Amino acid sequence: PRRGAARAASGERSRSAIAMAAEVAGGGGVHQFGSICLASTGSAPQGTFKLETKGFTWRKQGGGKTIEVSSSEIRDAFWSRSGREFILTVKKNDGSQISFVGFRERDLEELRSRFDSGVRVLELSADGRNWGDLEIVDKQLVFESEGKKCFEVAMKDITQASLQGKNEVAVEFQTDDTGTATKEDALVEMTFYVPPDSSTYFAEEDKTSAKVFLDSVLEKADLVTSSDDVILSMPEVAVVVPRGRYECQLHMNFLKLVGQSQDFKIRYTNIMRVFVLPKVHQPQTLVVLSLDPPIRKGQTFYPHVLFQFHNDEETEVHLNLSEENLEKKNKQNGNGIPDRNFSGASSDVFAKVVRGLAGAKISRPQKFKNSSGEGHCVRCSYKSDDGYLFPLEKAFFYVQKPPILILFDDISSVEFARQSMSQYSAAAKTFDLVVKTNSDQEYLFRSIQKQEWQNMFTFIQERDLKIENLKQVQQSMNAAGGRAAAQAAVNLDDGGSEDDEDSDEDEDFKESEDESEDDDDSSDNDESGGDDDDDSDDDDSDSDSDS
Repeated sequence: PRRGAARAASGERSRSAIAMAAEVAGGGGVHQFGSICLASTGSAPQGTFKLETKGFTWRKQGGGKTIEVSSSEIRDAFWSRSGREFILTVKKNDGSQISFVGFRERDLEELRSRFDSGVRVLELSADGRNWGDLEIVDKQLVFESEGKKCFEVAMKDITQASLQGKNEVAVEFQTDDTGTATKEDALVEMTFYVPPDSSTYFAEEDKTSAKVFLDSVLEKADLVTSSDDVILSMPEVAVVVPRGRYECQLHMNFLKLVGQSQDFKIRYTNIMRVFVLPKVHQPQTLVVLSLDPPIRKGQTFYPHVLFQFHNDEETEVHLNLSEENLEKKNKQNGNGIPDRNFSGASSDVFAKVVRGLAGAKISRPQKFKNSSGEGHCVRCSYKSDDGYLFPLEKAFFYVQKPPILILFDDISSVEFARQSMSQYSAAAKTFDLVVKTNSDQEYLFRSIQKQEWQNMFTFIQERDLKIENLKQVQQSMNAAGGRAAAQAAVNLDDGGSEDDEDSDEDEDFKESEDESEDDDDSSDNDESGGDDDDDSDDDDSDSDSDS
């Protein structure tokens, strides 16, 4: 049944690729292929493969991971048949390679005309044998039988390797959590039997052939097996999503969260961006790591990991990096670590260290200001949870549970709800914001304070986002201005002053604000003893749109 389902899915992808593959006129010879999958040890996410004269680009459907390779980076390209589909494997100058699945047979000629190095046809072994030659070629672990390739896996996907008895080596792979979201199988472990008289891995006096192979894997995979290799350790870091307190260990190639009941390992290559989001009316700052693929806890997926730091918490750290590794990281990530010593607010130190090690960009809210001018977000509710909506330069980011990132490029329209000229709406103290995406998803952010309306409206208009009820909103704004002018005239006739009325309103708002701050402070006190109140609910994550 599984093979039958795979054939059906394969046929569907092929038909979709035939329908979507098209020459883009006037685009400098651009050729685009739809429903092309990125090969991995887990589920193969679908995307669009765009072939240009300067190279090619693959972009995941729905946003997220994007792969760009220029022509100067390509060393070789191979073409292989896999069932009804064809695989394009691109080997880069640095030894790494990327494979794409879902091409048609007739696409080969178009690909050959675009690759300067040409595209070589490579026949795969399909006889089902489980013995053969095992070698590490460049950055790939390759298994061949009678001179034909059976399979290969990237060394960077190996997370652990160990001896099983005298002659067996178990290799564990990083799980692509996007695969289990659709109930697909993922490769998590393989065991190899290495004969004692192996002609590839020669046994030594104190090492068996299996141990020699294991040492080769540990060296090429660049795995960290000792606590001495921890670059920085931050104990008792509060993590809002997924909830808990963790020791945060930063290694050369990955970040590890060590908790009481579960550990998480996040490779730096999976960190897409770092967000630094200061809360309003609370002395706390969130540092968010956006991941693709996400980490998983049970059946819940977390595309965004939220670290929480107090604003008055400062730290001074020294990175345990050798001169060689420091130079290597700076070469990879553009001098992201100018010095091994960092000091300042804990949130800034953590964000800068992650940026230096992972090469991810840091985003902070800048342009938008709330009505009080003290923060860069508005308080609102999503479903049953309270949180904060941050209007960023290119996206809306809602925190806390579940964290939701909505790129402006993916937004079809927005709507200001409960803003009509009815008597109820005029008397309401809050309004709602509805965000609709190109994939027909809808997000309702409720109970935003009315005084934030003008700032939100101006911000959205400046970003050229379509407002569905624009005319109605403008009429409501004009009506609100007329009511304010009429009220001011009444106050003057009564012997009062417009300024006095405004000051009374400010005092009332300040009082309610103080009450909310008291509530926030009480929640902070609760958090200092463990987890905050919001975290006591069950964790749910919307992994479809967050990434």
